[in-house]
Amino acid sequence: MIEFQKVTISDKSKEIFDLHKSYLKNDLKMCVFLSHFGYFSQDLVNGFSENVEKILISAGEKKQINKRIFSILIEGLQNIRVHGEHDKLGMYCGSFLIAKNNTDYKIIFGSLMKTEKKNVIEEHIKKLNNLNDEDLKENYEVLLSNGILSAKGNAGLGFITMRLKSENLLKPTFFAVSEELYYFSILITISKG
Repeated sequence: MIEFQKVTISDKSKEIFDLHKSYLKNDLKMCVFLSHFGYFSQDLVNGFSENVEKILISAGEKKQINKRIFSILIEGLQNIRVHGEHDKLGMYCGSFLIAKNNTDYKIIFGSLMKTEKKNVIEEHIKKLNNLNDEDLKENYEVLLSNGILSAKGNAGLGFITMRLKSENLLKPTFFAVSEELYYFSILITISKG
């Protein structure tokens, strides 16, 4: 009798993480210097932040680039920790990759999200990508001054921060991993120049 292994949402999510890693390393010829797949505790988020900062300083990166990357890193890691969903088995499938080459840093954050949130997030990011820097800053200030918060946080301020600090468009992808869940990932580019 042949036994078939059941492919879980965690397996599918890990496969997406591996594809992202391969894309950065093989297609873009970048050096992936920090990555993680799995659970994101606050201690882990703090550790990543400290390690990336040390790596950037030891590489002699400009202080302005360090600050931009650090801001994006904190927003993305906290988004995964606070907003990431669990699968039916209770598995947590967040991921994070940071890579560099001579001209850019690329960061990819990923986590599970409920299917009903996909269109809202997709439209929000599309709207942010269509705004110029001045309108982005104004949008950020309006959200801050109105104090509009979601049940879990800050009504999308993290994406605005990532877009402003990266000075590039956010590139989201959505992979259906079940009827109820998508694996949402976002690619952020920070130019060194």
